[in-house]
Amino acid sequence: MKLSPSAKSTEIKSANPFSVVGIGMTTVDYLLIVPELPSFGKQLQASEFLRQGGGPVATALVGLAKLGIPVAYIGRVGNDSEGQFIRQSFIEAKVDVSHLDMQDNACSRIAMVLVDQQTGERCFTSRPGNYEEITEAEIDSSVISNTQILHLDNAEPHTIQAAQIAQNSGTMVVFDGTWYSELLDVFLPLVDVAIVSNVFVKRWMPNVSPEIALDQLASYGTKICAVTMGEEGVIVQQNGQQFHWPSFSIEVVDTTGAG
Repeated sequence: MKLSPSAKSTEIKSANPFSVVGIGMTTVDYLLIVPELPSFGKQLQASEFLRQGGGPVATALVGLAKLGIPVAYIGRVGNDSEGQFIRQSFIEAKVDVSHLDMQDNACSRIAMVLVDQQTGERCFTSRPGNYEEITEAEIDSSVISNTQILHLDNAEPHTIQAAQIAQNSGTMVVFDGTWYSELLDVFLPLVDVAIVSNVFVKRWMPNVSPEIALDQLASYGTKICAVTMGEEGVIVQQNGQQFHWPSFSIEVVDTTGAG
């Protein structure tokens, strides 16, 4: 597998309308902007209510689409009001939904998010969807093998198969890691670029520094890996060297979708 595809593979992939294909969680976020995060028994008046799509891969695809990059999503949601909202949000952002399945009599994932108006920090609770995850047999291998980048957010049987298809066809695999999975040892050798949060690191390797976690990620063959640390910035490792970029100060409105 190569980060830079050969001239032959580039010619083949040029026929594919999508530069990036994503497989991962989608959700509907219900956000309430509040003066402060409430304690138990305290009632607060929200200044604003928002409904928006979320999920690591979904958020990335929408961002890329808004930059004019052709992208597609592969996955499933419930055929409920939230699932219809997710689908319509993708369409409006120009994310291709040809491979988004809507399962009848199933609920999509939702999250209730309280956002501190002063700091942008948040607390949330979520209701998982009860739809069936897509299976390996449902993945169209031609879509993955003919794209430039496959973007994933978890190590599951169907994402492992997708990554294997990508590896065999010279498609770059990018991993946006948030959740720990027992399948990581099978999944990570298939990843070219791993960008994980410090929350992921704590779940994966408790009591280990981000620097050591980066070395461990690189040991799987990952070409570029990074640990995002919120206000402490990000640490990146490439070719055995580590670099730290501090965060920059901004007026925070809402951290939802910021990673």
